[in-house]
Amino acid sequence: MRIMQRIVFALAFAGGLVAQQTQPPPPETRPPEPPHQQRVFLLKYADARNIANVLGVFGYGIKADRDLHVVAVSAPAEVMTAIDEAVKRLDVPAAAPKDVDLVVYMVVASDQPSAGSGLPSELQAVGDELKKIFAYKSFRLLDSVVLRTQPGNRAEANGVVVVPNNVGERPYHFSVIPSAVTDDLKGRLIRLDQLHMNVSLPGSHEVGIQTEITLREGQQVVVGKSNMGTDQALVLVVTAKVVE
Repeated sequence: MRIMQRIVFALAFAGGLVAQQTQPPPPETRPPEPPHQQRVFLLKYADARNIANVLGVFGYGIKADRDLHVVAVSAPAEVMTAIDEAVKRLDVPAAAPKDVDLVVYMVVASDQPSAGSGLPSELQAVGDELKKIFAYKSFRLLDSVVLRTQPGNRAEANGVVVVPNNVGERPYHFSVIPSAVTDDLKGRLIRLDQLHMNVSLPGSHEVGIQTEITLREGQQVVVGKSNMGTDQALVLVVTAKVVE
């Protein structure tokens, strides 16, 4: 009989342990959230919806009204202070777009030697590099174009150049879109998109250069070459500068 009592007691004790182990842990107690403040920010420059999207990182109630140029916020006092600082930093006038000055040099490269240098002094260094790259004997400046535009705006120029070898005066068209100005440790880089140069030749022929390139500010860069018959070619040199 005592043995049976011990077995029943042991089973009851084990069952109690199992029941204790299977019971869910007590819920965590969280401190009550501090009371919220309500505030309406009147914006002077920035788009209300864009500001609201950025302030969403704080994780509190934010509403934007583009027509009224306001952002309404509900958040605890300490968070509201951080939101206020963020709005002050974000609601500022947009930076004025910078002008970009472009100088485009149209150079003709020829298999025939020339009596003179054929290039102005500012292009002598480029001419020396061209002689190393291409197997032409002489280079001559056909024309240069100076353009001013802004990032995102197309710049265009039309004119007439005198092409050697009895080709005579021929019309040309140039266009380009400076798309971006960026900074790095060495200075500024200027991105040129949709760069097109076309020169009309006799017989409905055209010489064309089309490219997209990033230039370092102030450097003269050979952006393309196109053959103009069997013994000469058009070489395009471009330099760009940001106007402060």
